[in-house]
Amino acid sequence: MRDEKRLPAMSIEDLKVMAGTVAVEMKSAGAGPLPPALRARFIDVRAAFFQRGVYDPILVRFDSATVARASVAEVADELEKLASSQ
Repeated sequence: MRDEKRLPAMSIEDLKVMAGTVAVEMKSAGAGPLPPALRARFIDVRAAFFQRGVYDPILVRFDSATVARASVAEVADELEKLASSQ
């Protein structure tokens, strides 16, 4: 369990900035597996969005065991959309 590494409480604006940063890093990482630290940061950002009621099916498909997985590029694009949303 990763409870000790949970993101601190932050505003939605701060979360969007973090999502944008993670999206850029994911695009830079290429098509292969993400480095463990970046993967963990993405999962933390995704969880923070979920906690705020923002459910995105593409973000869920990043590590889904039941449906086709989304590519790193698809997930990064979706994070950028969330980061720039109003």
